[in-house]
This record gives sequence, C-alpha cells and structure tokens, in this order.
Amino acid sequence: MLALVVGTQVYAQEDNTQGSTRLQRIVKGAGEHKVAVDTPQAVTVANQTDLEEAQPTTSGDVFKQIPGANTSGSERVLGESFNIRGIGPGEDQADEGRVIVSVDGVDKNYQQYRLGGFFSDPELFKRVEVLRGPASSTLYGSGALAGIVQFTTKDAVDFLDDGEKVALRLKSTFDSNSSGLLGSAILAWMPSESFEFLAAGNHRQGWDYTSGNGTVVDADFIAKSALLKGAFHFGENNEQTIKASLQRWQTEAENQQYAQTVNSPGFGRVDRSVRDETYLVSYENPASSNDWVDIKIQASYSNTFNQERNATTFNIRGRPVQFFPDADFQYETWQAKAQNTVKAAGENWENYFTVGTQFTHLERSLALRNTGAQPEGTDQKFGVFAQSEFTYNEKLTIIPGVRIDHRRLTPDASVVAGFAGGAETDTDVAFSPKVAALYKFTDSFNIFGSYAHTQRFPTLDEVYDYRTGFIPGTNLKKERSNNFEVGFGVSQFDLLESGDAFQFKTTVFHNTIHDYIYRSPVARTANARAGRPTAGPGSAFVNIGDVRLYGIEIETAYSAEYWFASAGASIIRGQDINNSLPSSGHLNTVPADELFVTAGLKVPDHGFSFGWKGRFVADQNQVFGTPVGRLAASRRPSNGFHTHGLFLNWVPEKGLGSTGVNRKPVQRSVSGIPRQRPGTGQNIQILYRQEIWIRGITDENRAQGHWISFSYAISMCSGFSRVGWLIAVRVSRPDP
Repeated sequence: MLALVVGTQVYAQEDNTQGSTRLQRIVKGAGEHKVAVDTPQAVTVANQTDLEEAQPTTSGDVFKQIPGANTSGSERVLGESFNIRGIGPGEDQADEGRVIVSVDGVDKNYQQYRLGGFFSDPELFKRVEVLRGPASSTLYGSGALAGIVQFTTKDAVDFLDDGEKVALRLKSTFDSNSSGLLGSAILAWMPSESFEFLAAGNHRQGWDYTSGNGTVVDADFIAKSALLKGAFHFGENNEQTIKASLQRWQTEAENQQYAQTVNSPGFGRVDRSVRDETYLVSYENPASSNDWVDIKIQASYSNTFNQERNATTFNIRGRPVQFFPDADFQYETWQAKAQNTVKAAGENWENYFTVGTQFTHLERSLALRNTGAQPEGTDQKFGVFAQSEFTYNEKLTIIPGVRIDHRRLTPDASVVAGFAGGAETDTDVAFSPKVAALYKFTDSFNIFGSYAHTQRFPTLDEVYDYRTGFIPGTNLKKERSNNFEVGFGVSQFDLLESGDAFQFKTTVFHNTIHDYIYRSPVARTANARAGRPTAGPGSAFVNIGDVRLYGIEIETAYSAEYWFASAGASIIRGQDINNSLPSSGHLNTVPADELFVTAGLKVPDHGFSFGWKGRFVADQNQVFGTPVGRLAASRRPSNGFHTHGLFLNWVPEKGLGSTGVNRKPVQRSVSGIPRQRPGTGQNIQILYRQEIWIRGITDENRAQGHWISFSYAISMCSGFSRVGWLIAVRVSRPDP
C-alpha cells in the first residue's frame, strides 16, 4: 500500500536534522522527562513525523515499527486492539486492564465479543508513547501487565510559530486499494499569549480492499471525527494552564460483517453505529520558582456507544434469519486524577518525589437485549501512588514506586437475576511496588534493570458472565505479575563524522504471571468433571495457573548530515507453565519474531529525504498446535512474510509542509499474531492539501500554496510478500 506523507514544517524537520534519532526523543510518560535511551524502561515514542510518514488509516498502523508492540484483530477500524509483549486480547476473551490505553491521560475501555477495543482516528494525534512492561502500573493503574499506550492529541501551538496568530490546514487523500478517502481540516488560533484554540475535523471513508494474496476483504466504513481544544495560560510567566477538550469519533457501517476481529462470515451481517466521546478538563501549575509545587489535576468523562440493528445470517436454505437481537452497548467512564511533584537537590544529587491519587467509575450497560456474555454493572477503583526519582552525580538513577488500588465490582440487577443463586458485589485490593535503576558508566554507555510487581483485578466479564450453566466467578483470584528486566544503552556522537549521532538500546525481560485468567477451555459445568482448574464449578473464566513470557527487544538508530538508518527487533515467547490449556503449552497471543529496518539519504539544503523500509516477520508456530473443541478455529499458526517499501519526503525551507510517498506493509497476517484478517495489497494514493499561515492580522503576512501529489506502485507477489517500486510525480504552484 502506498501513502503520501504530509506534515507541517515544524513536525517534519524534527527527525531529519543532523544528529537526531528516534532514541533521543523525550519520554514523558515514565515520570520526569527523560531521553528514551537513558530511560530505565523499554519505551518507544512515535511523534508527528512518524504519523505523517505512516499516513495511518487506523491507530494500529503506527505500531508496525515498534518492537514488542502489535495490534491484534484486523485492519478494520472496528477490529483492532493492542498487544504488548504477547499480552493482549485473543479472539473471544476479555482483556481489560492488561494493556492500559489512554488519550490525553483519559483511560479508554471497551470490551465486546468479536469487536476491537479502541476507536479513533490517527489524524487527531501528534504523539504515541508505548511503555512496555508492568513498571508503568505505578502511575497509571494496577494490572498493566503488558504496558501502557498513550495517545496525545494535537494542540494549536503545534501549528504556530512565535508571533503567528492563525493557521489553517486543509488535507485530502485518496487511496486506490479500498478507494479510501480522507478530508481533514485544522484551524489553530492564538489571539494572545494567554489563549489558544484548535478545531479539527476529519471525514474518512473506505470500501472493500484486496489483500496481498488477492483476497477481497469486506471493510466498508464511513468515519467522522472532531477535536475541539482550548487552553488558557495565566500566572507568573503564564506557567499555569487550564485546558478543556472535546473529542468525538463516529462511524456508520451498514450491512457489515458482524465479526470485525476475524474473518468469520458465518456470524452474519449487521447495521452498526459506533460513537466514542472524550470530555476533559485539566489544570497544571509547574511553579518553576517553587520546588514544592508541580501540580497536575484532571477530570474526564468517556463514552463509547455501539448501536447494532438488523443482525442477520442465512439458514441452510439460504434464507436470511435474525442472528442477534437489536442491542445498544455502552461503556461510560468518569475519571479524576491529581498528583504533585516535589523537587529536592544537593551539591551532586537531585530527587523528584511524586504522589497522587486516582478515581475511576466505569459503568457498562446494555439496552434492548439481555445476554450473559455482556454482563452489566459498575467497576469502581480508587488508588494512591508514590514514585521517587533519585539521581546521584548524574550517573546513578534509582526509581522506586508503589501503588495501592481498591476495586469494587457491582453487578446490575439483570446479572443478579441471571444466576440461579444470584450474584454478589466483589471487592478487592491490589498492591503494585517496583524499583528501577540506571547507571551511566560514561556519557556513551549505561546499564539498567528493574523489578515490578503488579496485580490485575478480574473484570466484569470474567466475574459475571452468566450464560446458561455458569455461576459467578467471585472466587477468581487476582492475576499477579513479577517482571524482571535488564538492558543497556549506547549513545555516541561524532562517531563517523562531525555532528552525527548513534544510539542503541536493548532490553531483556522475564514476566511470570500467577493465576492467569482465561476463558474456560471446556464450557460450563464440564470444568469440574474434567478436573480442570476453576474458580468455582462452571464459571465462565478460570485461573489456569502460571504463565511465563520472556524475550528481547532491540532498537538502534543512526543519523548524519546526508544519511540515516534505524532498526528494531523483538523475539518473544509465551508458555502455559502448568499445561492447563488443551495445547502444547504455548500462548496463542504471542506474536512472531520480527525485524524492521529503515535506511535513507538526506539532501538537507533542499529538504529532501528518501530511502527504503523493510519488515521481516518469521513463521509463528509457537501457538496452539492441537486444536480442541471451540478452540479449533481460532488457534492457527501464521506464515512469515516480508515487505519492502520506498519513501520520499520533501520539506520546503519556507514551505507549508512536506510531501512524500511511503509504501505500507502488505501481508496476510498484519502483526504476526495468529488469526488475523488479510492485510491490504498494492495501493495508489493521491493527496491534495492547502495550508494558510497568517503571521499577523494583515494580508501582507499571508502565504498560500497548493499542490497535488501522485504515486504509483508496481508490485510482484510471491506468497504473502510483495516488493514494490514507486514512481512519484509532484506538481506545485505557489500563489504570487
């Protein structure tokens, strides 16, 4: 698939300057801001440059060059969830909490059979930060066994230089493989140094696409999204900030396949309307003149709503019949969080101590239909946390932290009535301590290590699934994770020539999860008769015992005046230690071994960069090899694949942005995780964008430009791999 790349000049130049690499980016989600290569945790930051170059249709497209992170499900806008280090949703099992996903700090939760878990448009974001491993549970919530995915939306200041008042960006794209269309508009306005406002709107549409092996995939959709965001700065040096934002995404998909995560036409078709909304108010006061104050407070409301109508399939005579009743599914989350950081320093040391609290109230409801597989109820959590970051002599950094959460699950009346013996409220407490350390032998070499323990509460699904024959899982034990990590980082400047930069970081991890929760391999009361582990006779989910996940992640990058290169790799293994599943002991959610490489050249005097990207994914045979019963259709190994692409970017010196071409991956299994929908095949995309900057309030400072970009790929198919050659033609006409 080909994609044309567009981004504002301030974005596009960020990684194309001499001596700038991906591992030098600032990490914001691990506590005090640090450079990625010097952070004692595996973390990858995808900034606006990456987003513009990838031109993602869905948020999952960003993950294709992040080691240890993948999407599971499909490439459909309603079919994606996130998988980190082999932990992530399977085809039909609950997975809330193991991967915490947030937008501007607001947790996003959605769980429904055969549907993805995150719905938004990547055009709204300027940054994605992936923190791998459970160490992030301290700041973001107990139970993040896999890690954290943080999305950050755009701000008005991203489009305005000093002294500029208004910026307008118009963007449109067309891609041939799915005949996809995107129309986007962003207005940034800063009438004074104290006030900024951004309004963004997107209309995205796609039809069926052809996969790399020639399969036509049913993927029709229309999605609209909008972002309204304002900020008021006041106080000394305008340091204090009050922000308010509204984000909305909605799709209308008539007669689409009911199952969005897998290729299962047998589930029939449905008319589906999905809406996701996020409302946020926040206050920040860094108080640079007062070491005792660095306050962050936010309150938010998140609502994900799915309306399903006319769900039909066909009987053996080929006649349409109703398969699922009409229904309205809804997840509502109210959240409040407050934290303060105190700074202390001496002659050769400094310490940042953060303490905070967080409250979350999640309400899950279902209208027009009662189904025990989608139990209604509320999930309340209240947590307190503390983290200290101590640095001695600019060489040794030690980061201990601890978090305590209290959780209360309350079943809805329909759930209580659904069980023969009723259902009770479930309460519990989780404890999550950690310690991480990094030592810099020199400015060029460091070693780091960490230990993190976290506990994950069972979810509404896991406790209150009340389909016929099940009983409540109130005796389910919490999952308990013990994760160890070690690694080292290298950061060298002036290595091959003056002004260049080279970084390398590798992390080895070993995560043992006790009392792992899994959907019962044998349905209903047969669990007890078969002697399988169970939280109670006939519960829908069970503690299967212990699982072990371990692996290695590697990232490296080099940047010089005229050329650059980067690479990443991950090898992950997952095992069911107790052999409680009907399998060879492997976990089916573990991705295949993967390597990705980028190499290119720069012409800095003219703002050009071009090069090649390759992605190599091995066969994945370390999954369920002996399908049993209901597992048979969903535990298949996946074939390996490799993709190759060329890209071209141009950033005018005084220009209104950048443009380029980038060949997107083409394969059957999008992430190397088994049972994926086929990925897209070759694609042509045409893009038109107009941008206007008003540096003052007079027309004398007005600049305007227009261009049309076109790209074409000639591809050859061999198995599930394709190699493409790109031809790009660009026409530019600036206004006088």
